[in-house]
Amino acid sequence: MQVAPWFLEPVLVPVWTLLFFSLAKPQRRAVMTNLRALHPEWSALRAFTGAYRVFLNFATTHVDALRSETGTGSVDWIIDGVQHFHELAKRRDGCIVLTAHMGNYDLAAPVFSGRFGRTLYAVRAPEREPEMQALREKELRDREAMHPEFRSLYNHGDGHLGVELARLLREANVVALQGDRVLFDVSPIEVEVEPGLIMCLPKGPLYLARATGAPCYPLFVTRDGWRRYRVTVFPELKLPPRQRGAADPAVVTWASALLKQIRNNWVQWHVFEPVFHRREINPTESA
Repeated sequence: MQVAPWFLEPVLVPVWTLLFFSLAKPQRRAVMTNLRALHPEWSALRAFTGAYRVFLNFATTHVDALRSETGTGSVDWIIDGVQHFHELAKRRDGCIVLTAHMGNYDLAAPVFSGRFGRTLYAVRAPEREPEMQALREKELRDREAMHPEFRSLYNHGDGHLGVELARLLREANVVALQGDRVLFDVSPIEVEVEPGLIMCLPKGPLYLARATGAPCYPLFVTRDGWRRYRVTVFPELKLPPRQRGAADPAVVTWASALLKQIRNNWVQWHVFEPVFHRREINPTESA
């Protein structure tokens, strides 16, 4: 970052992305599976090129974050839904920010944590390899030193995180959770977001919201262009009451909001595991 000029990025980043795209076969297939489930009319070739665009966007956002951290580049921000952002910032009770693996949440969370006037705790999944986990934790500790109101927590699957998050919410902190990715020991739940389209989501975020009564605000980060990102904040997500013997309507509410964002910004969605699949629809159902 210190020696590579910015004007080489349009050449170097696509080439390196193509290398990783070629080697990461399971991740490539997972992205293609998700894209073809979202867009059943797509051919295999279009899904293949679409998956490369997802990899390329992920690589570009990572470079943007490194440029920002090393002081070799700056990032501009645009906020949509400013009134909802201010509403979230002014609340004195604990709040949950529901987000997805879009844009660059690692870059956005520390920058905006200071605007809440209280600590923002971002929950992350641990890295698969211990060496990468150690490297990531060092990066995050450095980031926390620069942004005192930002903290990271890891979901190690030992069952203690939920208790800790409930305590933080009772103390009027803000907790940011990704609600679109099922990893390791995270409990999944499947929901049919539209006829034939099944989405697999983690149970934890909405279970935490129900257990604590904390208000939930959907927030998504997308890359708008060269070193420019957009933060979109939506009104508080009104979770319907639980119905015994039926799919949790709160999960359906979140899944519907998430599906709209993913479908409109699929190239921004950096999830490299299967999330979507389709089932056969009986003629009587379609009728």
